[in-house]
Amino acid sequence: MHAIGIDIGGTRTKIGLVNLRTGQVEEMLIAPTETKDGPRFLQLIGEAISQINAKTKAAQLPLAGVGIGVPGFVFENGVVDSTYGFLDFMEDYPLARYIGQQHGLPCLLDNDARVVALGEAIYGQGNGAGRVLVLTLGTGLGLGFTINGKLDGPLPFAHMGGHMTITNNDTLCYCGKTGCLESLVSSTGLIQIANRNGWPLTYPDLPLTAETIFNQKKAGNPDAALIVQEYIGYLKTGIDNYVNLYAPDVIVLGGGIAKGLRNETGRLHNPALLNPFKAYKTRIAISSLEEQAGILGSAALFM
Repeated sequence: MHAIGIDIGGTRTKIGLVNLRTGQVEEMLIAPTETKDGPRFLQLIGEAISQINAKTKAAQLPLAGVGIGVPGFVFENGVVDSTYGFLDFMEDYPLARYIGQQHGLPCLLDNDARVVALGEAIYGQGNGAGRVLVLTLGTGLGLGFTINGKLDGPLPFAHMGGHMTITNNDTLCYCGKTGCLESLVSSTGLIQIANRNGWPLTYPDLPLTAETIFNQKKAGNPDAALIVQEYIGYLKTGIDNYVNLYAPDVIVLGGGIAKGLRNETGRLHNPALLNPFKAYKTRIAISSLEEQAGILGSAALFM
């Protein structure tokens, strides 16, 4: 059985045809995300769905439907309650009904970070584990949690779980809190740490990006090492809190920043702290699915 998985991002939308049995993305399209114009948004997604659906019909592949991950709160009936400013037109938006009517296919929706977690739990680093927590580190901090390969509930009540206050510094998050974990461990947070440490003045010829800072740290740059050390301190505090909230067997880090943390996973949790139970242990892993996690998880809503 196959399904179409769609991962709607703030800048790009990824659409793929997924073999649900093998976890292979057999066809993948990437398009800019239309954030202002609702009809144009539906048109662009619809064209991609039609293109992939035509290929499944030609190959006589049974198609379960279209699964979509959306950055916001999504009800079970496929209505997007809000995307909190990411997609201007998507307030009380019956996206599942629109897609279903347009293509004559079943359509299932969920929060984008939750479908990433589902993809990791079924096809990625969380495969075979009971309790899997997935943190997506990119322009924000996405949080998803699964138990035995299933989402932890029918609705994404914890999708704002990155907005916990972990410090009293002056970093203001868009959620209104100061010292919020998301504002500190997103790519923007890493850049803010670099700015506070005078990186643009010291290295005016280097692009100020997360990738540059991690690469410079790997090359032995002591200033980059200090920036990464501060960043890891915030992320570690968040992970130690999540351990006591979720008791995950595996914590998977995904998103663009996670690539820079491949050699740092041993520093991201303190097992000497109070644990959920005496024999508790967890493992921290970097996503192996990378950009395909959201596509796989969205399609896996039909499993």
